[in-house]
Amino acid sequence: MGERVTQAELNRTTLARQHLLARSHDGVAAVVRAVGGLQAQHADMPYLALWSRRAGQTIAALESALADRAVVKATVMRSTLHLVASRDWPVLDAVSAEQRLAAWRASARRAGIDLTELNDAVREYCARPRTVDEVEAFAAARHPGVDAAAAIPGGVTRAWWRLASAGGGLVHVPPSGMFGSHAPPRYVDGRVWLAGVLPTPADEVGPDGSEPDGSEPDEARARAVGQYLRAFGPASAADVARGLGIRGTTPLRRALARLDLRVLEGPDGRELLDVADGVTVDGDAPAPARLLPRWDHLLVAYQDRDRLLDAAAGAGVYRRNGDVLPTYWVDGRVAGTWSLDVDRARATLRLGPLGAQPAGDRRDELEAEAAELLAYVAADAAERVVTWAPGAPGAPGGPGAPGARASG
Repeated sequence: MGERVTQAELNRTTLARQHLLARSHDGVAAVVRAVGGLQAQHADMPYLALWSRRAGQTIAALESALADRAVVKATVMRSTLHLVASRDWPVLDAVSAEQRLAAWRASARRAGIDLTELNDAVREYCARPRTVDEVEAFAAARHPGVDAAAAIPGGVTRAWWRLASAGGGLVHVPPSGMFGSHAPPRYVDGRVWLAGVLPTPADEVGPDGSEPDGSEPDEARARAVGQYLRAFGPASAADVARGLGIRGTTPLRRALARLDLRVLEGPDGRELLDVADGVTVDGDAPAPARLLPRWDHLLVAYQDRDRLLDAAAGAGVYRRNGDVLPTYWVDGRVAGTWSLDVDRARATLRLGPLGAQPAGDRRDELEAEAAELLAYVAADAAERVVTWAPGAPGAPGGPGAPGARASG
C-alpha cells in the first residue's frame, strides 16, 4: 500500500478539489466538471452549490450555461438529477443507464418488453421536447394490452416512464434547471440537444452503456471513475461505487483496472485510490466558512463520510426519510444546518448549530458568508437578516438582537 494519508489531509484535499478552500475563477462548465456535477432534485440547489465554489458566481451565469448547452440537466449518477458539463454527459449517462437497465430488466421481461428497443423508439420520439405524460402514452401505445405497473413487484408510479427511460439518453430542456423554475420537465434526446456542442460524438457509448463495437462498457465506466476521483479522491472503491451508483464488484474492478491510479493508505488502514497526478493538500490549510445546499453532492458521494463530519453531526444532517439538510461548515467540517425563508418583504437565513457552540471564534466569518448567500438568492428582498435558531447556545434572540446581521 502507498503513503498514509491523515484524516485532516483527506478533509483538506477533498475541500480543495471541491473548490471549497478557495473559490474557482474558471467558467461555469469547467467548475461544474471539476466538482463532479451539481445535484439538482430541487431547482435552486445547483445555484447555491455553485455559488459556494465559484468566484463571482451569478444566477444568470448558470442559466446562460444551461441555455448555451455547456451544462445539461439529466438523470445520471445514482439515477439522480444532476447538472453536469455537457462534454461529460454521454459517459455518465451510459454508466447510469447500465445500472437502470439492470434494475428494470426483470420487470420488463415479465411484461414482454425489450427495454433497449423501447428506449431506441423513445429517443427517436424525443427528437423534440416531450413531457412525461407524452412519453408514457407513446410507450403504452407501442405495447397495447400490456399493464406495465402490474409487471413491477410492489407497484410504482409512472411505470411506463421508468421502463421507457431506463436506457437513458434523455436530458431536460429549459426552463427545467432555471433558477426557481417548477415547470413540469420536458425531455429530449441528448444527442439532438447537444449536437454541435460535444467535442466527441454523443453516441460514443451506446444507450445501454455498450461501446459502438458491442464490447462491455468498461471504458465508459473507467472514464466516469476517473472523473469521480478527480473531484472526490482519494476515495475507497466503496466510495466510488456509492458516488457513481455502480452495483457489483466486477464492473467496478474492471473499470479500475483500466486506470493509472495512485494507491494510498487511509487513516483507518483502508486502501484509498486516486488519479495518478492527484495532489494531497496539507491538513493545516485554512478552510473558510461555507454554506452548502440541501442534497449537496459532496455529502452523498461517499460511503464513509468521516472526512467531512462527525457521527453526531451526521445524525442531524441525514434524515430517516433520506433527506440531506443544508449545512454550514466551520474549519472544514459540518458544524450545523441552515434554513431559508424568503418573500419580497423579508428574507431570513437561520443558522442552527449541531454542537455545543454556534461557530466558536469563526462566528463573524460564518455570519458574513451567510449574509452574502442571502444577498445572492434574495436580491429583491427589502430586508435580509441572518439569525440563529431559537435555543442555540449563545445565539441572539432574533432579528435586531445583539449578534444578528441585517442588510437590505
